[in-house]
Amino acid sequence: MSVEALVWALNLAPVPLDKDGTPNSGCAFVLVGLANQANEDGLAAFPSVRTLMRYTRLSERTVRTALDRLEAARVISPCDPAIVAVHIRRADHRPQGWNLDLALIRPDLTDRDIDALERQIPGLRARVEATRATQTPVCDEVRSLHPVPPVPVENPSHGVQPSHPGRGTGCNQRTNGVQRTQPRGAAIAPELSIEPSREPPAASVRARETGRPAVENPAGGGGAIEEFFTALGEGWPLSPAHRDRLAVAVGTALGLGWQPGDLAAYVGANTAGVRSPYAVLAARLAPGELPGPPRPAPRRLPWCGRCDPGTRLLLDENGYPDTKRCPDCGRAAGAFPAADWPGGTP
Repeated sequence: MSVEALVWALNLAPVPLDKDGTPNSGCAFVLVGLANQANEDGLAAFPSVRTLMRYTRLSERTVRTALDRLEAARVISPCDPAIVAVHIRRADHRPQGWNLDLALIRPDLTDRDIDALERQIPGLRARVEATRATQTPVCDEVRSLHPVPPVPVENPSHGVQPSHPGRGTGCNQRTNGVQRTQPRGAAIAPELSIEPSREPPAASVRARETGRPAVENPAGGGGAIEEFFTALGEGWPLSPAHRDRLAVAVGTALGLGWQPGDLAAYVGANTAGVRSPYAVLAARLAPGELPGPPRPAPRRLPWCGRCDPGTRLLLDENGYPDTKRCPDCGRAAGAFPAADWPGGTP
C-alpha cells in the first residue's frame, strides 16, 4: 500500500468522463483500488478482479469495463508480468498487473483546490502549471471500436453542388454533361462462397422419405440393421435422423458378431425412466460400453438312451450316474473335455 498513490488517486488522478461530462464513478473507485495495491511510484499493482469487486462493491462486468477505459485513457498501463510472477508462483493464479501514471493531473482543479492540497502535496501548483500546457484531456466518452471511414463523394467540378451528395460510383464526370451508360453486371467476378452448403445430404433426404437408415451396409450390416431397429419395438421411438446416426454403431456391433435380435435384446432391455431414446441407445452401443457378442452354447447330440439324460454320465450297475462321460453323447458333440472321454483323446 502506498500513501502517495492513494493521495494521487483521490485528488489528482484524471478519470474518464461519461457522455454527459461527469467523471465516471466506477473508474474512480477502481483507480483507488489499484492505488491501494501500488508502491510509492504507482507501479506493480496487481489486485485480482474479485479483490477490486470487494473494494468497490461493483459487479465484475463494471470493474472490467472500468479497467479497459482507464487503460484506453492511458491512466494505467500493464506492468511487467515477471514482477507478478515473483510474488505469485502459480501461473493460473496470477492477475493482470498495472502501473499508474502519477504524473497525470486532472484538468478541472481550481485555485482553491490547489491551495487546499498545497499543504499535503508541496510543489503542486508548479506541477499543475507545467502539466496543463502539455496534458491532453481524457476522452469524454467511450470510443467506437470500429470507426466508420468517411464516404468518398464524387461531385462535379462545375455546377451547383447537390444538397445530399451520393456515394461515388467509380466513374468520371464528363465535361459536356453527358454521362456514359453504366454497363450492367459486376465489374469483377464474385469470389466463390466458402460457406458450407445448408442443403441436407442426399442420403438423409432419402432416409427421411423412405424411413430407412441412410448408411447402407456399414461394417457388413445391410438389412440386418433394419432387423435390429425392428426388433427394438415401439418402446424405443426413433426419428429417421436418429436411425441414421445409430446405424454406424449398429453396423460395427453386427460386424463383431452380434446378431440383430440379440443386440436389440441387450441394448433395449430396460426402458424405465428413459427420456431420450437416442441418447440412451448411443451410450449403450458405444464401443467402451458394449461387451463382446455372446458365444453360442456348445451343440449336443440327442440323448442316446443309455446314460443319464441330465449329466450325460454312464450308469453303474445300480443305475446311478458314474464319473465317466458317455462316449456317444459327449465325444460326438464335443461338449466335454477330452480327458473325461473313455479311452482318452480319440
